[in-house]
Amino acid sequence: MIRINIESITLREETGSKILLKDARFTLEKRNIYTILGKNGAGKSTLLKSLTKLLDASVFSVAGSVEFEGTDLLSLSQNSLAEYRKAKIQYVFQDPINSFDPLKKIGYYFNLYSFDEDEIKKEFEFFNLSEPSKIFQLYPYEISGGMAQRIAISLTLLKKPKFLLLDEPTSGIDNETISLVKKRLKEFILQNDSTALIITQDLSLAEDSTDFIAYLDEGVLSEFVTYKDFFDEESASIKNFLQAYKQLNSDTVSNC
Repeated sequence: MIRINIESITLREETGSKILLKDARFTLEKRNIYTILGKNGAGKSTLLKSLTKLLDASVFSVAGSVEFEGTDLLSLSQNSLAEYRKAKIQYVFQDPINSFDPLKKIGYYFNLYSFDEDEIKKEFEFFNLSEPSKIFQLYPYEISGGMAQRIAISLTLLKKPKFLLLDEPTSGIDNETISLVKKRLKEFILQNDSTALIITQDLSLAEDSTDFIAYLDEGVLSEFVTYKDFFDEESASIKNFLQAYKQLNSDTVSNC
């Protein structure tokens, strides 16, 4: 169980301070996938990064606590938290290519860990990736964004994190790969007694993969509810979001 109590996230500017988010309190259980939906600029990525102190402390101030396995992550030093993240907490960021050092080959990141070669091959095969030995010789600038996303997810899952945080994991990848991500993520969470928290605008991802959904709007996070209950919400902001998503998909289909 992960207990999150973010009292506030404040942005410090030359002209003063601005509260970006307040009173985000929720609990995440093992073997479940949670999704936070919201429009661009709603603060989803800011919230996700705040949970393990990834925000720039010279600009952002986070008040609250994140209790994971009996430890408040926000009370740890950066060095202690870095070790904690490496062992049990993993992120998949929206821009996977820039998550890799352009001067290091892909194999560098896998060689940092004692992964079983058969497990690497199995993970790569699932995501329709080439032989690991070939991909390991490539630099990040030699692969596409979609391939980088699949490699990043494979690397993350091989580490077997207990807390997995994903920032728009389906952006920039095709429908076939999106289906693979949905399936593999659900399998992984159940097999490893892990917890996943996703932030996205992709309603289909939430529909197919998520156990509970919340909505972030103007710095306020709704309660997590089931997918069905989410559609029954009376909130005007949620209804507007759902309508905009349906319209976007309708326009995309009509233009194909």
